Amino acid sequence: AGAEEHGAAQGLAPGAAAAAAALGGAVTSGLVRAVAEALAECLAASAQGGGFLASPEAAVTCVSLAVALDCATAGSPLAAEALLVENLASPLVPHLVAGLGLVGDPAAMEAATPGAGGGVPPPTAALEPLLAVVTRVANGPRSFLERGSGDLRGVSKVAAAPRKTLNAVYKPCARYEKLLDDFTQLLVSSGAVDALASLFALCDRPKEQSVEPVPPAILAGLRLLESLIESGGSVSGGVSEGQGSLIVALRATALAGLPSLLTSVLLQTENETRAPVLADPILAASRLPANFVPVATVTMRLLNNIHAVFGPREVQSVLSSSDLRVETHHLLSVCLAICCGEWDRAPKESEERRDGKDDGVHDAVVSSVDEEKTSSSSSRWTLEQIASLLDETLLFIGAFALLCPANQDMLRWGRFPTLAQRLPDLPFPYYADVKKKAALFPTLVAVAFRHDTNKAAIARDLSLETLRAFIAKEMEEDVSETSETSQTKQSSSARLAGLPSRFDFANRFPRELWSDAALYFASD
Repeated sequence: AGAEEHGAAQGLAPGAAAAAAALGGAVTSGLVRAVAEALAECLAASAQGGGFLASPEAAVTCVSLAVALDCATAGSPLAAEALLVENLASPLVPHLVAGLGLVGDPAAMEAATPGAGGGVPPPTAALEPLLAVVTRVANGPRSFLERGSGDLRGVSKVAAAPRKTLNAVYKPCARYEKLLDDFTQLLVSSGAVDALASLFALCDRPKEQSVEPVPPAILAGLRLLESLIESGGSVSGGVSEGQGSLIVALRATALAGLPSLLTSVLLQTENETRAPVLADPILAASRLPANFVPVATVTMRLLNNIHAVFGPREVQSVLSSSDLRVETHHLLSVCLAICCGEWDRAPKESEERRDGKDDGVHDAVVSSVDEEKTSSSSSRWTLEQIASLLDETLLFIGAFALLCPANQDMLRWGRFPTLAQRLPDLPFPYYADVKKKAALFPTLVAVAFRHDTNKAAIARDLSLETLRAFIAKEMEEDVSETSETSQTKQSSSARLAGLPSRFDFANRFPRELWSDAALYFASD
């Protein structure tokens, strides 16, 4: 009763405070420790006698314990802290990594013996909740912040307990902060990035059905990778050992196979339609998996996060090989074509969904798309989902082309319309709405700066004066911003429009080149 009264004062939904109190009690009573230890013992014991295949009872127990641990930690930052501080999560890592690459072969997973890291693959049904638990620990307090729709962090299919707002961030103990970077480094050094790349390669295997959603295990893997990347960017003042290990692993796996994940889905759709996606984007969109747009949005955001944490040069270098350049070109072309083709057909997001703060990716997996949304006159995705994918794609194109003539040239590949020609021909809000202009215009600057051919392509549909004026306005706002205190910095176009800081012009184009860019676009 006291928890409910306190929760009502905080504006929480009925039952939310009681649920939070119950989760806290699960930690203080030792339940979380007991479940975590039992799960680790179950996994270790399966190494004897031929793995879980030889003991179905042990497999059922393992799945039950994994689901129970997921439920007990889904809405409790105290539980996530306890798993790390009491060294309950680390013993699960080798088993998780061992199982990620075997998701597509359940029999092999159940009969598998310990791998190089000593881990025994868990049963297939235990892998997703185990992924959720480890991701929650690696995310730290970020798991329990309230996020907008489309965010993967901290979302669990099993339990969706209330999360704290930005004004009430959970403050973990000092020991937790010290151990968090070590835990992230443990994941990377244990081969988590390589294992995730193997997991994502599942989409490249033949499917029994013509159209299948991207599997839930892959979605859970995307959450873990997002956690690793964000943790890699949480260290200030140079590159930590964990950051160095992470970027090495990302280089070795072609960015964890993220571009190939989406390209595989597109190729399977083309095999079904017997025609390239670009030949008829609307037809292709109707044949793509129901969760393609949300998954593509998350994938592009992960690539953009790699840009933000390690710099554009790293991603440009990894994608410089001939095969990956072709793959990247195809992926970007399709994303732009589908977004533009679906823009006018996409229904606006309902009030119920907008207030729900749901994941977006799980919506497409757990609940199938309504039949009326799959009709020939309406898109299968909402306008908000399409806009989110387009924003992330634009952000990636800008970083990919930034000060890289070879990548700027790549934007001219193919038949009309090329990527460079598509950019100034996006839906009208991207040239009229302040928020959308803040997403598009820095990309146009990066694509065309010191590249006369791309500059001419953009000038055919868009006055270069608008780009010059955009740069000039950012220069004026930057001057006024530097004269103010850090508490009042809110003057950039992206921040005024409510976009994340990664969309700021200063984070997408070097400040020292702003004057040169303004002059370049002012010239005839």
